[in-house]
Amino acid sequence: MTLSDRARIVGQKLNDAAGANLGSEVNAGIAEFVGWPFVVSAGRVEDAVGKTTPHFACVVHTAANGGSVSDVIAADNAAVVIDVIENMGVEEFRVAYQRIAEAKRLQKSPAPNLKNAAVATLTLTMIFAQRATVSLEILAEELQRLNESRPHEEWPDMIAVSGVGVISFACQFPGHPKLGDIFPPSEKGLKALPSWYVILTMRPTLEGTFNKVVAFIAGYSAIFSPGAKVPNFTLLIEGVCSNIVTLWGYQYNLAGELKPVPRQLYADRYIPPLPMRIEDKRGELLSTVEFIPWQDGGVILMEGKLPLEGVLIFLGKEALSKGGIMKPAPGLQLSYVLPIKVANFKEMLTRLSQQSNMIVRPTEPNLTVQKMADEGTSTPFIARMYMGLMRLRDVIYRDPKERFDFDKVLDQTYSPLMAARTTAKEIREMWETHSRKVASGEVARVQGSTIHVDEEISRDLRRQVESFIYSAARAYKEGMKRFGKEMGKDIGFMFQKQPAYERAVAVLQGVDPALADYLRETRTLWSERLIQKRNDIDHNGWTLPRIEYRAGNGRVEARQPFIDGQPTVEFVEFMLDRLSCFVEDFTAHCLQFCMPRGVAITEIPIAERLAESPERFRLTLQLGGLPKWKILYRAAPFDCI
Repeated sequence: MTLSDRARIVGQKLNDAAGANLGSEVNAGIAEFVGWPFVVSAGRVEDAVGKTTPHFACVVHTAANGGSVSDVIAADNAAVVIDVIENMGVEEFRVAYQRIAEAKRLQKSPAPNLKNAAVATLTLTMIFAQRATVSLEILAEELQRLNESRPHEEWPDMIAVSGVGVISFACQFPGHPKLGDIFPPSEKGLKALPSWYVILTMRPTLEGTFNKVVAFIAGYSAIFSPGAKVPNFTLLIEGVCSNIVTLWGYQYNLAGELKPVPRQLYADRYIPPLPMRIEDKRGELLSTVEFIPWQDGGVILMEGKLPLEGVLIFLGKEALSKGGIMKPAPGLQLSYVLPIKVANFKEMLTRLSQQSNMIVRPTEPNLTVQKMADEGTSTPFIARMYMGLMRLRDVIYRDPKERFDFDKVLDQTYSPLMAARTTAKEIREMWETHSRKVASGEVARVQGSTIHVDEEISRDLRRQVESFIYSAARAYKEGMKRFGKEMGKDIGFMFQKQPAYERAVAVLQGVDPALADYLRETRTLWSERLIQKRNDIDHNGWTLPRIEYRAGNGRVEARQPFIDGQPTVEFVEFMLDRLSCFVEDFTAHCLQFCMPRGVAITEIPIAERLAESPERFRLTLQLGGLPKWKILYRAAPFDCI
């Protein structure tokens, strides 16, 4: 039996444990994997000046001199403190947070200076719940709120709900996609400020939740007491779901405090300048270098052959006093957080160019950013179609080529949909302008019994309406049909005659009832009308009727032609709205079925959507998260869903 299998068995025992025995079961489970010199017991933690914590059900600590286990544990010996809760709601979480913070505040002796090993002295803190009465998102939001009022040294390191998942912090280096667990620093008061993002995450560890907990403890115990008898933490998490939902990011400022990453510097908001090239005299590229804004300072990122140390020399002594290099991947180098701004970075490059035999020049752009529409992500359509759905795509398709292939298929819907949207706007503007000019007498008048109209828009309106119908039908029939087939949700039967359609939708009812119900409503309420109208244009010679003009009380009124019982503008906008809803709903439904294990899509209530980007969906955990979104036909307009 593997270590990971053994940890799963312990995790199941914790799920089934009676409330009164939960603390002792947790201790026994951890002790099975964390050995000498550690002891796992209940108790209070006390520092050298007499400050004492409340009683905790689980403390992982080195044994006191003589090997005896006391109810009072010296703070210097406490590696991990865990508050164990049977049923955790928000209020129970708040209480546990305060208790954990007391353990974090205890004074500790300085770390010993061991030449061959890094030693941690701070206490790792965790909250372990057998069950939660609220979702992990609610707990994570409360954690973020509580963290805002406390220094990061007092934040809990992990919150775990047995059989569900964990909330914890991960680190990510700029320019590097992978996330890794992060332990408390070796001691308070960082002398050098690492240039990594600290990211609050949720992980759907499910039946492997205890595996993740004990692996975290084992990994930290190994650096708290080098040489300790603990297993390699990677063996404990073999086969455990490793998918992650990222929530919020933090960075160190120059004072060594963790602060939220400014919203304008998130990837969906910030387009960094192109890196600068450093070349030799022959024009051969040696490295690229770029400046990254970082709270009240900055970070320098370099890729290539040159050592970053040799370039940082040109920053000057003040900046170098906080210098240091991190190498998260081959060829990638990062400075620590430095007291510099972009002007200092430019001065550094100028000195490098003037005082060395290297040439510094800008990178030539190879990416074209083209205006797509006269609107941005503050509008629901753009935010939801082009940001929200693409975020969901990114979770499923990590490889750039896979994303390109996905986008190429979806563009067969998006391109005609955007064309239809543009045409619908032009149709409304054309009609409103013409009808206003007619009503005002600018282009229409009554002479005797004759109405004279001096502006002709019938041909242009007819052409625009036909263009709209063709674009909308192409987005729906060609685009969505192809997309569904690629995603394993073939809806080709929606375009077949009634008997074939009814047979196919009955089969779908047994496999995906929510989608079957949605497609029935779609076909009944609007899609057949759209396809039929395109067929009428192609095969029955249908054209938009001419505009009628009526006179009354000395004024002329222009009356819209009707399409399938609706005024032209109403028909066009109704079809565009239904089509937009369908594209978003069906795309999200297909992505829902492709989500990584343990991850699902949830819908953000309208009142909680950000004004600058009102996205509709976000990720959640399939078990223990917010309610999983389910496709459901709604008659409300797109902007009201």
